[in-house]
Amino acid sequence: MSSNSSVVSTAALSVFSASAAALLLLRSSERSKSHSTSKDSGSVGTAATEISSVSGDHHYVDVEATLKSIHEAFPGAVPNNELVALLRNTLAASGYDGNTTLVATALCCDELNRPLVDDLEREFGQTFTMGGLAGFAFGGVTSFGAMAHHIPDGGNCLLVYGPHVGVDSEGNVGTVNRRGRKHGGACCGSASAAAGYVHQEYCKQITDDSVNTFNSVNTISNDPLDAQQQFVNNLLLPYGKRLEEAEDKKAELPKALFDAQNELVQRIVAKGASNVGGRGKIAMVGGVQINTPPGMQDYFLPLRFELRNNKGALVEDFMAHRSAILPTVESITQHFPRAMPNNALVSRVQAKLAECGYNEKSTLLATSLCCDEVNKPLIDDFSAVYGNNFSMGGLAGFAFGGVTSFGAMAHHIPDDGSCLIVFGPHVGVDSKGNVGTIDRIGRKKIGACCGSAAAASGFVHEQYCKKVTDAVSVSDPQDAQQQFVNSLLLPQAERLEQAKNRNVELPFALFDAQQDLLRKIVAKGCGEVAGDGKIALLGGIQINTPSSSCKEGMYDYFLPLSFELRNNKGELIEDLLWEE
Repeated sequence: MSSNSSVVSTAALSVFSASAAALLLLRSSERSKSHSTSKDSGSVGTAATEISSVSGDHHYVDVEATLKSIHEAFPGAVPNNELVALLRNTLAASGYDGNTTLVATALCCDELNRPLVDDLEREFGQTFTMGGLAGFAFGGVTSFGAMAHHIPDGGNCLLVYGPHVGVDSEGNVGTVNRRGRKHGGACCGSASAAAGYVHQEYCKQITDDSVNTFNSVNTISNDPLDAQQQFVNNLLLPYGKRLEEAEDKKAELPKALFDAQNELVQRIVAKGASNVGGRGKIAMVGGVQINTPPGMQDYFLPLRFELRNNKGALVEDFMAHRSAILPTVESITQHFPRAMPNNALVSRVQAKLAECGYNEKSTLLATSLCCDEVNKPLIDDFSAVYGNNFSMGGLAGFAFGGVTSFGAMAHHIPDDGSCLIVFGPHVGVDSKGNVGTIDRIGRKKIGACCGSAAAASGFVHEQYCKKVTDAVSVSDPQDAQQQFVNSLLLPQAERLEQAKNRNVELPFALFDAQQDLLRKIVAKGCGEVAGDGKIALLGGIQINTPSSSCKEGMYDYFLPLSFELRNNKGELIEDLLWEE
């Protein structure tokens, strides 16, 4: 592997592989189990699983062997859905969203690569295709310029590029199981053909110098009959020695192809960047696609991730400068997969409510969030749209202001206006990716987040061990809120005790308790909302990152779990929670 790709893969991407093969195996196995049945199969070993693809084909897949090969040959590879989530979450701070982003791809024309394109389109909309055989950007400067003129006004583009390689049902790299075919085949076929050509030329004793000389000569036929493959052959030729000396040629081949493709893409962007209008930016994500057997999710090994302006100048190298925060992002993606950055949440909510007649001038924002200072960024983001918030919440996020505070808030709503209530617990994810703790300003050691929730969890565990499940009486106001938190969490005791990860389950349990309380409050107090005023309830889990404390370049997240619109009789008008 080239030194350039090696540095990126082993250093900047070490955080991706930190979760280790066991985690990847567990998660992908769980995905396959949802549409598979296990049977013994001596031909593929004891770990064989019969997986049904969407086409109805049945394949015996040694899931463990497949994932083991992916982890060993391509450390740092992540499932497609995690890649898309990482792109969405990382680029949101730079103004990327599903409305103003145009995705361009330079990927191989093999039908196996459509799932990644589909995943990108679900997030960002239809894609512009620049690629051809093996993934080379054969559309060149002309296609980049055309794509640039299709970017929505005021928007940006995201270019995803790279070769692909198959890992079959027995863990073999370079082959793949294909729909309707009994025997697997080469993947990528164009890459394999080019590797064969390069090997042939290398065996003719072509030295490095003569390879470069050979490659600089116009050896491409003027006949377009098979020009793309000839270009692939020639562009791979300088990597002949590297491929011959590789311990695993099939695993090295896509990495060599990536280096060749990356060089071409960089040249294209340098020449065509000025076609991007206004202040539009160019995000470039390059790596190796890894195709898996039908029924399993594909993977992607990111090798380059950077942001450039429309002069071609580097704005940010995410691989080099954000590796320190990727453990946090990866952990959020793993444990709270539908979470989104605060700014993306606010934009989505604002758009949804606008469809329901809400506007900035006649909407009152109310919040029921924990009093912890790390929650201020979410309040600030919503306040920037709807003005100052009415605070109903207390420790852990419970609406301790109750019916009285709801009634008071209702009488503050602008004439002919409506209210938006944002509620839910919060949880920290620290700089090492641990859930339930956070880095705080001026403190060397990380601390619990949410502290009130952690204390209540400890209390519930204690009571559970004593077999106490009844609510605790609260009579002294000296620490009434925490006692209420303890009592309201108590019915969730067994759920917490049985959870695989108590720190992850805790905010979900708290949310259920808080939503139950808030719905009772709204049911009793809704009549205080005047006229035709409506009540929008957005509930979920706040996820605090080191951004709210001591790490620049990060932002907090929110996992929406409910979003509903009610009238002032408490009746549900519409479920506004969007589908991913």
